[in-house]
Amino acid sequence: IILQGSAGVGKTYAAKRLAYSIIGEKDKERVEMIQFHQSYSYEDFIMGYRPNENGFELKEGIFYKLCKEAEEDGGNKYFLIIDEINRGNISKIFGELFMLIENDKRGEEEALELIYTNEKFSVPENLYIIGLMNTADRSLAMLDYALRRRFAFYDMKPAFDSEQFEEYKNKLNNKRFNSLIEKIK
Repeated sequence: IILQGSAGVGKTYAAKRLAYSIIGEKDKERVEMIQFHQSYSYEDFIMGYRPNENGFELKEGIFYKLCKEAEEDGGNKYFLIIDEINRGNISKIFGELFMLIENDKRGEEEALELIYTNEKFSVPENLYIIGLMNTADRSLAMLDYALRRRFAFYDMKPAFDSEQFEEYKNKLNNKRFNSLIEKIK
């Protein structure tokens, strides 16, 4: 799923609460959060060579590690929350593994060979991805069709008209705050 909306509507909060509610407890070990950006790459996300004091070493990325943890703990659900999912170059970041995040391509029978190790790799069925996207970012409005067809999109809007917000606003009884809310609306 991708939660999309303007900044401050609670996408991150909702994503974490959704993950914890599906898990059944607040288990931070099974929920990871990262943020994509223009320089984020396959080497950061899956695996790649990184410099060290002796030259280079092969380092595992967050997605690789989380997939392995979920695979070893098949009875439990794991979540990867990707903030600013639309800011990264999805094809570059996921590489050959992009098709493996589809529901019908999960599990060992769909495994593909990783480019750095020739290891057979698959995305386990108990790993879920929640993407977060700021719709106010017009420069990145065009999303890869491949991304669009792999995720369900849910629009989140400011809750200025909700009962809870009205109660909060009335308790404050602040003319400047009320004026600000009307301008934002």
